[in-house]
Amino acid sequence: MADAKDILGLPKGGFIADKPKKPPKEVPKKPDGVSREVYALTGGLPPIIPALDTSFLKKRQPASNKKITWQWLPFTSSARKDNLQLYHWVKLVDGVPPTGDYFFARYNKTIDVVRYTEEEYSKISVDPKWTKDETDRLFDLCEQFDLRFIIIADRFHPPRTVEELKSRYYTVAKAVVLARAATPEEAAEHVLVKESYNAVHETERRRALGAVLSQSRQQERDEAEALTESKRISETRLAKVHTWT
Repeated sequence: MADAKDILGLPKGGFIADKPKKPPKEVPKKPDGVSREVYALTGGLPPIIPALDTSFLKKRQPASNKKITWQWLPFTSSARKDNLQLYHWVKLVDGVPPTGDYFFARYNKTIDVVRYTEEEYSKISVDPKWTKDETDRLFDLCEQFDLRFIIIADRFHPPRTVEELKSRYYTVAKAVVLARAATPEEAAEHVLVKESYNAVHETERRRALGAVLSQSRQQERDEAEALTESKRISETRLAKVHTWT
């Protein structure tokens, strides 16, 4: 074929000039540490671009020359009144331990339990069901357990119900607040006067709650069906009233 082209004086590439050959495509080399399968699926690693503007990032503080050590040291807490001494690990900077109160003492919250004097108690109306010794013991437990009457009832002897303990405490505390107030208006702003405890209401509430919690699944379904039927009847009657008008 090449000899015939020479005789006819034709270019060796034919009548149409050959297209210039494209340079071979450079195949990126697979980076080290990336498996062949992952590299084939991703088509190559994407360019590494920071997701956040580095100007918003907090600059790292230069390394400090201070020596940090930890030591097992005793500590006390102002939240405790028995001066109990415990131990914990403390961070020391250049061998100096931190000063001040125990860190978690700030989270200790106590309830201001109203206490009475002998003179104030003598002016309170007498309840034949309670002696002064029992009342004193009740107020001591209220202060010790921060008015957690479930715990107080568990530790009170002779046994009393939670409602009885609450009623006695709040009745005496309210009488003390009224006796100490200079004016009736001042006493009326106290929470023990504004929110008086009602033992009868509390007993009935607990009884109703117990009845609801003790219902069986069948009773719950029957009650739901009754409520649905009652709602349907009410809507039907309301629709008739609108029709007549």
